[in-house]
Amino acid sequence: MTTRTRLSMVTVGLLFILPHAAAAQDLATQLTGVWKLTSSMVKQLDTGATAPLFGERPGGVAVFTRGGHFTWGWVGDGRKAPAGPIPSDVERVALYNTSAFGSGTYRVEGSTVSLRYDSSWNQSWTGTERKAQMQVSGKTLTWTSPPFKSLDGKDVIAISTLERVE
Repeated sequence: MTTRTRLSMVTVGLLFILPHAAAAQDLATQLTGVWKLTSSMVKQLDTGATAPLFGERPGGVAVFTRGGHFTWGWVGDGRKAPAGPIPSDVERVALYNTSAFGSGTYRVEGSTVSLRYDSSWNQSWTGTERKAQMQVSGKTLTWTSPPFKSLDGKDVIAISTLERVE
């Protein structure tokens, strides 16, 4: 086989590989931006059954910066406003139970995003690192938690879907 033939074969091979490499930007680049929450579900690992975590139309955003910082906040749909400007204890509990937030720094390793929490709605997360699987497809971010125990003791994962805002 001549050198010219080998070069031609390599060139043709690269033509098949390069479009895939360009389309598959690294996750860190794809993740940077502002994302609007469109759904958040909990999925039972043994049965595959799913249920919404924050209702059918949750609210919230996630922001990932180029510098490696993140913040996110989710709220449930149908939240009832307090009767006055200062929520009662009962109202405060209801508002807490229908919201979640976190902020800190992140790093990307393949499809795993390690989130180091500086603050969070669940103080047991603050100062810890939590890993999630994330995938960006077009304008959609799918964020999947590692398995955890639900309040009723079942092994579950949380799957949140977000749409790019900017």
